[in-house]
Amino acid sequence: MQPPDDFDPPIGVAEPIAPGVRRLVAPNPSPMTYRGTNTYLVGDREIAVIDPGPDLPAHLEAILAAVGPEASVSHIIVTHAHVDHSPLSKPLSDRTGAPVYGFGPAQAGRSTIMDTLAATGVVGGGEGIDMAFDPDVPVADGDHITGDGWSFEVIHTPG
Repeated sequence: MQPPDDFDPPIGVAEPIAPGVRRLVAPNPSPMTYRGTNTYLVGDREIAVIDPGPDLPAHLEAILAAVGPEASVSHIIVTHAHVDHSPLSKPLSDRTGAPVYGFGPAQAGRSTIMDTLAATGVVGGGEGIDMAFDPDVPVADGDHITGDGWSFEVIHTPG
């Protein structure tokens, strides 16, 4: 199945996709990320950065530029610890002082199926995982993360 060729978001530019939500695509196109990892900026003054992406200096600078001088990053939320979603969380936190929220450490969210596959040698068990990921604020199913004008409920979906 071929992905649609008409989806061609600008790289490194925050695009509004809903009220109070902007998407910023990282410069890491691949078969797994398609055009690049989607990073989301939620909020107007206190910004939640969801899935900061890979540790690419250009993407870090694009996130900070999109936040701008009139707002601040208040939360960094990582949906899962894959190398295309979480590695930039620490450098972004270091630059902004915002805590990193996520289910962790890195392999804590593995499903029983993945544990079984790794134990039998079918897969190595660490494919694409950001082994260094360890959130400042661990989250669990049913938790709420709230900021100025936005709120999220954590729904654990192991895979």
